[in-house]
Amino acid sequence: MTNASNGSDTIISLLARNAKSYPDQVAMREKDLGIWQSYTWREYLDEVLALAAGFEGLGFKEKDAMLVLGDNKSQMYFGILGVSSLRGYPTPVFPDSTPEEILHLARDCGARFALADDQEQVDKLLDLREQLGHLDYIIYRDSRGMGTYTDEGLIAYDEIREKGAARLKAEPGLDQSIIGRTTPDDETIFLHSSGTTGKPKSILLKHRHMLFSMRAAREGKVFEEGEETLAYLPMAWVGDFAYTVAGGIVLRFTVNIPESQETVMHDLCETAPTMIFAPPRMWENMLTSVQVRMESSTPLKRWLFNRYIQLAMDMERDKLEGRSATWWQQVQKRLGEFFVYGSVKDQMGLSRVKRAFTGGEAMGEETFLFYRAIGVNLKQGYGLTEA
Repeated sequence: MTNASNGSDTIISLLARNAKSYPDQVAMREKDLGIWQSYTWREYLDEVLALAAGFEGLGFKEKDAMLVLGDNKSQMYFGILGVSSLRGYPTPVFPDSTPEEILHLARDCGARFALADDQEQVDKLLDLREQLGHLDYIIYRDSRGMGTYTDEGLIAYDEIREKGAARLKAEPGLDQSIIGRTTPDDETIFLHSSGTTGKPKSILLKHRHMLFSMRAAREGKVFEEGEETLAYLPMAWVGDFAYTVAGGIVLRFTVNIPESQETVMHDLCETAPTMIFAPPRMWENMLTSVQVRMESSTPLKRWLFNRYIQLAMDMERDKLEGRSATWWQQVQKRLGEFFVYGSVKDQMGLSRVKRAFTGGEAMGEETFLFYRAIGVNLKQGYGLTEA
């Protein structure tokens, strides 16, 4: 059963409930050096609590803000929730943000702390440190290249985690204290608008907001409990926090994290998620890849592909215009699933997808029809960070 609605729930309390009720169920997988590593719900909670205790031991206080700068990694998500559990403000930043953009966001939230993915992100923050004047600590996840750095306030992620775990062991009841600190009306994430009409504006979202949205999505059959997802879109985008963190915990998704942005397509094929959100350019790139492969295939395969794809797209157009498929078209569509559609979906990593979404910009009609034609339930999504 999914988490029942409770007026006192927070994202942290639901994570603890999952850890108690489903301790050995896989909550998250992450690919590292070509191997998928798993975290159970119990391990997920343990990581969050260790970081929270470590951050607090470092001097992090309620209402403090922490910049989170880097690509999707399990440790970055643990850090976000660790900050949130202390009633602080985790503030994700797009990894390709310019120094000026980072400076604006850091000043806006008043960050004294930062969680950086690697050396590249640490360098960005160090360059801005003097201008900021209040960035006391930079915690880095990946220690490669960091051995010669002597800047004050630089601390390895593993060191913070180990110190936090030691605190939890030495202070009985600290774990429950951390779990119980937040309330539904506490802010859980500090995001920013797109900035298309000026500088990005700060947006604070509460636990109550995120839980209501995810439960409403469940009731509206937008998502189901136990979906498998792929976490590769920027953590600074509200959708990633909604689907990967809030939705992942409320509906007990299994979240798969690719090794890098360069391996997303390959890792998508390996994981074959049941739900995926992708911008139009990704859907278009996947379609182009299939078309290129077909150009180098045998004449028979090209003929089958072109024939059955055209049939299915014509049927989708008829459907949009209110015309029903004939019995002969339905027979042909079943043959197409056997000869073409199933294989194409498998090559794209979409063989198990029940729900697919796109948004953020316009998608070409032919691209949209192609995915609908091969049986991918692709829908256009709309949303605002503020909402």
